[in-house]
Amino acid sequence: MKEKKEKRISIPLLIFRLISLAIIIVCSVILIRWQIQNNENKDIQSSLSSTVTYDNTSASSGDSPIKQEFDAINVDFNSLLEQNPDTVAWVKIKNTNIEFPVVQTTDNDFYLKHNFSKKYNGAGWIFADYNCKFDNLSQNTIVYGHNRRNGTMFSNLGHLLDESWSFDGDNSYFYFFTPNAKYKATIFSIYMIKADGLTITSVFSSDTDFLDYIKTIKERSEREFKETIINGDSRIITLCTCDNTSKNRILVHALLEEVK
Repeated sequence: MKEKKEKRISIPLLIFRLISLAIIIVCSVILIRWQIQNNENKDIQSSLSSTVTYDNTSASSGDSPIKQEFDAINVDFNSLLEQNPDTVAWVKIKNTNIEFPVVQTTDNDFYLKHNFSKKYNGAGWIFADYNCKFDNLSQNTIVYGHNRRNGTMFSNLGHLLDESWSFDGDNSYFYFFTPNAKYKATIFSIYMIKADGLTITSVFSSDTDFLDYIKTIKERSEREFKETIINGDSRIITLCTCDNTSKNRILVHALLEEVK
């Protein structure tokens, strides 16, 4: 009798150990896959850095400092388009690791789970809303990217919410280039918002609706900015990511001004 009792106890214990082992294996596989995908995108980002060159000698000394700065940056869109025909822009935020070609397709789902090489990847890529126009920019150009726990993709957008982040000087604007133009993107609002209360529009039915939207997003800002003059003819850009949860989104809004 004693021997049978010991067997009855050992069976649940064995099942528990098998389940625990299975959980460990599954978690290990998920973590390894997560790391592989992150490393893959890091390698792609690194390889694409050769498509952007910085040459201060090419800028004219008679131009304004901003024009000299922007003229010194050259993005090889021909090369990017050869590698991925979905390329529509390039974005860079100084003092962060955000420097990516921006892609766009016919929906907002594909690049959530595919990288620049169009290979399945949970980290996705940086992509523009499918409604946005790039031959003649939409009133609001919307760009999305994941917030990865390893600090890649759009995760550094969260730094801009920190009080330690200063928006003076170089940090007050970022670069946004298309194949046809170079834009200075001057930040005027940044905040976190519940995902279920988020509405982002790229095209507005009237200038009044557009300016009402500008007023709303300025009022939402968690940081203070110098007054930015925006009218019905203005163009803005919105960068959007999550906060590592499915509940909140971090948004950065900036005024786009073409540097000619």
